[in-house]
Amino acid sequence: MADEASTPAQRRREATAAKLQGAFERMLESPAHHLTVAALAREAGIGRNAIYANHRDYLEALASLQAARLAVAPPEPPQHHRRDQEEAIARLVEERRQLASQNAGLLKRTLDAEARAERLESENARLLRELAKLRRPVVLPPKTCPETP
Repeated sequence: MADEASTPAQRRREATAAKLQGAFERMLESPAHHLTVAALAREAGIGRNAIYANHRDYLEALASLQAARLAVAPPEPPQHHRRDQEEAIARLVEERRQLASQNAGLLKRTLDAEARAERLESENARLLRELAKLRRPVVLPPKTCPETP
């Protein structure tokens, strides 16, 4: 009978509170969830304004959980990152050296090929000139006939 006496607004608030409670519990189970008002509202399927206007206790709970998560998971010491970065730098320096060696080899091959092509073009031009010279008609001297007595 208490439900019949409550107003529609009270029933809506109670339904929203139930949705928020379920969403809040789901967010607690998964550490991957971001603990924000927007994430809680999205998980509950309600608007953020409903949390700010009628359910401010969840704001405090979110803030305390966020602080607790930050305290539990200290940041990784920078030494690990530094070692990883130094290894990556060393690997990249070695790759750069290898690429420079490969590029030098390719450049040498290219220059050699260009020089060879130039020599072959010169030889081809010489052979074409010689062929043209050989194909020119040759004028034969007139044949002299012995005089007949």
